[in-house]
Amino acid sequence: MSTNVDLKIGVNLEIGSIPVALAAELTTTNTATIYTFNGCVQNAVIDIGSFMSFVGQQFGLDVQLPPELNLEAIIDYVAGQVIYTSPKTGATTTELGVAAKFDLVYSNGGNTDKVTLTFYADTVMQSGSTGTNPYVVGAAIDTDLAFKNLPLVGSIPVFNEYTLKHIGFSYTNADPKTTGKPVTFNIPKVDTSANPLYTRTIGDGKEKNNYSVSTTGDQTSFSLGQGGFSLTAGLMREGSDTAENNFALPMSLPKATPTANPAPYYNNPQNTVQTSPPASPAHWINVNKTFGPVNLQKIGLNYSSGEATFGISAGMSMGGFTLDVQGLCITFPLPLPGMPAGNSVSFDIQGLGMDFSEPGLEIGGAFLKSVDPKTNITNYFGEVIVQVAEFGFKAIGGYAPAQNSNPAAFFIYANLEVPLGGPPFFYVSGLAFGFGVNYALVLPTIETLPTYLLLPNMAPPQGNAQNALTSVIKQLQDGSVIKYEPGEYWVGFGVQFTSFDMVSAFAMLTFSFGVDMQIALLGSCAIVLPEGSPDALASIQVNLVAAITPSTGLINVAGVITPSSYILGPFVKLSGGFAFYLWFAGEHKGDFVVSLGGYHPAFVKPDWYPAVPRIRVTFNLGPFQASGSAYLALTPSMFMAGMAVSATFDATVVKVWFNLGADFLIGWSPFQYEADAYVNIGCSLNVGLFTIKIHVGADLQLWGPPFGGIANVDLDILTITIKFGSDAAAPVPVTWQNLEQNFLPPPVSAKQPAPQQQKLKASRGIKAMSLAAEAPAPLTDEPATTANVSASVSVGLLGKDATSQDGETWDWLVDPDNFNIVTSTTIPANFANWSSGASTTAPIPNDPTQYNSASIDTSVHPYLELAAGTKTYSDTQVWNPDINVKPMKITDVQSVHTIALRKRANTDGKGQFSNFINNVTIDPVLGSSNTALWGDPKLSTNDANTPTLLPETLLGFNITPVPRDPDTVNNVPLIDLLFTGGEETNFSYTSAQPDTSYTLQVKEDDQAQTFNITVSGASSQVLDNSGYVLSALTQTWVSGQRNAILNDLNANGWDTYAAAEVTLTNMSSTEMLTDWPMVAVLSANNAA
Repeated sequence: MSTNVDLKIGVNLEIGSIPVALAAELTTTNTATIYTFNGCVQNAVIDIGSFMSFVGQQFGLDVQLPPELNLEAIIDYVAGQVIYTSPKTGATTTELGVAAKFDLVYSNGGNTDKVTLTFYADTVMQSGSTGTNPYVVGAAIDTDLAFKNLPLVGSIPVFNEYTLKHIGFSYTNADPKTTGKPVTFNIPKVDTSANPLYTRTIGDGKEKNNYSVSTTGDQTSFSLGQGGFSLTAGLMREGSDTAENNFALPMSLPKATPTANPAPYYNNPQNTVQTSPPASPAHWINVNKTFGPVNLQKIGLNYSSGEATFGISAGMSMGGFTLDVQGLCITFPLPLPGMPAGNSVSFDIQGLGMDFSEPGLEIGGAFLKSVDPKTNITNYFGEVIVQVAEFGFKAIGGYAPAQNSNPAAFFIYANLEVPLGGPPFFYVSGLAFGFGVNYALVLPTIETLPTYLLLPNMAPPQGNAQNALTSVIKQLQDGSVIKYEPGEYWVGFGVQFTSFDMVSAFAMLTFSFGVDMQIALLGSCAIVLPEGSPDALASIQVNLVAAITPSTGLINVAGVITPSSYILGPFVKLSGGFAFYLWFAGEHKGDFVVSLGGYHPAFVKPDWYPAVPRIRVTFNLGPFQASGSAYLALTPSMFMAGMAVSATFDATVVKVWFNLGADFLIGWSPFQYEADAYVNIGCSLNVGLFTIKIHVGADLQLWGPPFGGIANVDLDILTITIKFGSDAAAPVPVTWQNLEQNFLPPPVSAKQPAPQQQKLKASRGIKAMSLAAEAPAPLTDEPATTANVSASVSVGLLGKDATSQDGETWDWLVDPDNFNIVTSTTIPANFANWSSGASTTAPIPNDPTQYNSASIDTSVHPYLELAAGTKTYSDTQVWNPDINVKPMKITDVQSVHTIALRKRANTDGKGQFSNFINNVTIDPVLGSSNTALWGDPKLSTNDANTPTLLPETLLGFNITPVPRDPDTVNNVPLIDLLFTGGEETNFSYTSAQPDTSYTLQVKEDDQAQTFNITVSGASSQVLDNSGYVLSALTQTWVSGQRNAILNDLNANGWDTYAAAEVTLTNMSSTEMLTDWPMVAVLSANNAA
């Protein structure tokens, strides 16, 4: 195609003080006539937001910048180009292009800094087009971000040869979603030429050169995948004009309302447009390019609240050294209108990994920054690995700085592999320790035990730093090992050892406290036979965890056979698990489960029961494959067991298979079982045109005792049903003697005291007492001695099996002011009585409204109390009223728990207690009971989903002192007590001055309940008291001594009672004591 230039003309002028250059060119070709108009403006001050809005409106849309970029700037140049093409055939086109260069000047502390931006705009309009012409406008920082200037990674070879250029943004009205392909454009290239009309010989004015848009364009090409604003950047290698990669990340901005007609320049001087992108996380683009030893994985860009962020994720491998960087970001603060831009650039890094490996030596480490999306807490997790020959060290840790009003947290766990020695059966090969502050240790479940991080050799294989970032530290990040918990602390100590070089084991004891208390044992055990053989006959590893958690009332032991275990060879895999869970408190108190390999298929596992994998063996050797599984489980209501075996021989032409399985449900008492079993055998022969297949099988239903069942036999061509054994029959009820012998505590021997009868005595102030907790109403005659009821002291126990001076033995010594005596019954009760006399028994109500009364009345029975948080059976009943004896098929049993608290009367001899006490508080002890023993007989024994526990049954009472509301003084401000005058006395304390002219002799007889005081010296007095009545209080000599003391106090200014105001008639004539007081000469003890 030939080209002829017909005409080119230009002019330079100044409009005001602004230099302007204009040029026009006419070009003709064989196919079209092209008119090109160029112009440039130089050396002007302009508002960027208004200018871009003006340019955009020329294209038919109101383009609005975020307010953070709406700044004034000094124009270096603005070059515009209009190319009008009139082809010989077809529609004419008009292409508009604009390029500009701005210098932004802003205040930076006490200095003035400058940022240079380039601007570009481009569109192509076609005559006859009915739609909106697509266009692109944008701006970029006219500087390069060299990777060699970045911290940490700036010295990595090859990587430091790259730079990021054209960091900025663009805007397009095109919607790539409608066309199915992105909008591609080039940043315009600006050519510089000498101004032929510039004739000055002095100075170097900006109008010396002309600027025009080059039609060849810049080498940086962008693809916009979304309309609106995008953040842009290009990746280039130093010394090259070719971009390696260019990125454009969409920015979410509110859409501006376009004006109907193009607006005049500076039509919005008040800058009323206020649109700004919301804060957003960094946008990452996968690059996955390798430059020599460097692997550039991702590049991230972001714009939020006036700040632009650039980030990289990359790795380097050189020889035995590996380095991995994740999320290294640098953030540039942009200036705000009328405000400084800030004094520094911020850096952030999400993760870093390093690994150096040579024969006999490996050093590795990694850390990762993690933000919990639920709590917004930032954590830093890390790992260090050092291995030198047979000596190894591995540590993991975490740190969370103080943030969001939450305290700082820290934890570390280290495992030292070093042979410390010991006997062959216990050779210590390593140690482990760890602790955490404001971090909670999360114990493994059965599902997470095989890969639990704190067990040795359980972490995924590292290999290098990158693997550590994606495996070990990720386990810390997901909360399966550690969890941020302010106020929680934990410590742990472990030992790794071998036994005769065949068994390798690890055990670690952990203790958590603070928010929650937990004691746990973590362990693993592995055996390889024969030891050291490359082709081991067996390799079995078991991991287990055992824990006690008082807050949930759970004792649990669980273990798994890890998937790597095998016997006879790697082709025979072994797996499975076991668990024991017992709830001693809380919502599920009384429940338990023991499982080896899981549960019956028909059993619906409660949510609080563990999920236990089947005990399984799989055999895979060539065409022969076989597998077997088994389980057994025990719950409060059911025993279940089962197994399944299958085998297949597949030689393509001939195939033979065998399947066998059975599932059992077994009731406790009376013993009863049901089972479903199946067996299936078959073979097939592929003769080419067709396949011959034969199979036989049987499905069985078994029951007993007596044994019987039904078999359905499948002979391929017909099915036969066979009944055998006895018909299914209801089990015969057991006797009470059988139930008591098998499921209740054994009776107490005659040589032992009955555990339901306890004698207690206080160390001070309470008379000898006896507690009797009678057994629930028996189904037969009451036995003389039973272990079904008992009593214990949970609070206030000062001693046991104490012997007094008279030779009487006391089961307990208790604190009379603070005690809690607990009565317990193994047979749940649905009625309760309190004995207030030898032949008087008052029922303890089962009505919640009768408890926690505002007034205390103990005339009929003790004060009734329900502890805070007690869950009653219903709103109208405290405990479960329905008790049955399921093995005996007896319903609506009356099980009565009767309590008597008695004290010794004056006329009682040793071991006798005839006075009944009501003046205490009783609180029902509620819990769950076994339905297999005490449930409804009408519910099937062999139903796998029969409820296992009866809720809120009565299992005893707490006996505590009656709550007292002591008398109090008037509310007197402390400042009055400290500084109010007028209350002084004439007393001046020196030291204790006991009266040595008197001597005392005290004789106490517990059997006769007498208390004799003999005074000698200055006065001879015999003061006799009996029956726990201090009758000597009103004796003449005693009254005179007391009155003298009172008068002396009053004389020294003490505001005490006068002698005439003290009356002790009631105390000297009525039994008010539970034990005799101690007597001594006044101040004698103090003086000593």
